[in-house]
Amino acid sequence: MASSQPLLPPPTEINDAHKVYSIAAWCIVLGLVTSLCVLWRLGLRFQTSTIGADDYAIVPALLLYIGWTAMAGYVNLHAGVGKPLWEITLGEYAVWFKGIIGSAWLYPAMTCAIRISILLFYQRIFVPTPQARIKYAIWLLLALQAVYLVVYSILPAFICRPLYKAWHPLERQQYFNDWYYYYTQVALYSTSMAFDAILLVFPLYPVSKLQLPLKKRIGVSILFMMGAAASIAAAYKLAIFVTEMQRYTDINPEWLRYEMSIRVPPQFDHYGRTFWIPSQVEPTVALIGTSLPALRQSIISASQRLSTIFTSSGSSSFGNFGKILPKKRVSKAGEHESLSSDDDNVGLRMNYVGAGKGGTHERNMV
Repeated sequence: MASSQPLLPPPTEINDAHKVYSIAAWCIVLGLVTSLCVLWRLGLRFQTSTIGADDYAIVPALLLYIGWTAMAGYVNLHAGVGKPLWEITLGEYAVWFKGIIGSAWLYPAMTCAIRISILLFYQRIFVPTPQARIKYAIWLLLALQAVYLVVYSILPAFICRPLYKAWHPLERQQYFNDWYYYYTQVALYSTSMAFDAILLVFPLYPVSKLQLPLKKRIGVSILFMMGAAASIAAAYKLAIFVTEMQRYTDINPEWLRYEMSIRVPPQFDHYGRTFWIPSQVEPTVALIGTSLPALRQSIISASQRLSTIFTSSGSSSFGNFGKILPKKRVSKAGEHESLSSDDDNVGLRMNYVGAGKGGTHERNMV
């Protein structure tokens, strides 16, 4: 016999007895570590008078990332994320939905700013080559970032009309277009992943032209590609987003006893680890990765000191880090490209020697 019991209303008082705080903690910790890493990079660049356009570009990227981290921390702490859906109040759901709308606008701006910084870094290193197609490819990718930002800053405005109804839990269904949100987010994440994948492989061609042993060319490529490795996190984020939105099984039957089960997607039960964690990891990897080349010399110096300490006690684990790139390389006449390291100048320098061009083009990396 079918039950005719009415659905239970949402609670009116906040109860965090069953709340899990690990998602908020991870977002905040990742945000702090990444921010310190970028600030360290900027400090070294100022100290060594090697600051460039990519460093100026990373400042707005860092500010947007800090804003994202603050939003992620606030939403995860105050929106009921991490506790059973039936224990979340209407006020907490309102904060939850505000976080969804805020992320729809902040994510494109943040990822665009990060990619612009990476592209300007590539321009700093690779544009001095005699190969104009590299320069034009970078310019094209920079122009496409502007298109990306404009398009994906306009689309969220049509998710809900009027927009403020999006964070009214009891009225949201009447005005919020869930499928429009789903398809625009899939398009956003797919485009972002495609750009990140392009940036990931972009350094391979110019680095392949360096007059270096294969092992060291691989090491140089890995160092340059670290900033674009966010494509891996972006791919995971896209996959988990699509998979979760199509999940209508494995739902706690207790949730179906409550009124909000017909107003809130059941996939919200895993929202912290399927949205907020991947969304935090992606820009974290990009910002730390793109800062590593500037921090290389400091890391090498620290590893050498640690190596000395451990060697004196019969253990050495870190001394080989500096071998990822060559110590010194002198360009010979007729060589097309070489990579040199200047320990006294705390940096790397790309030397492009155009055969028959009568000159050498140099550009400091850090």
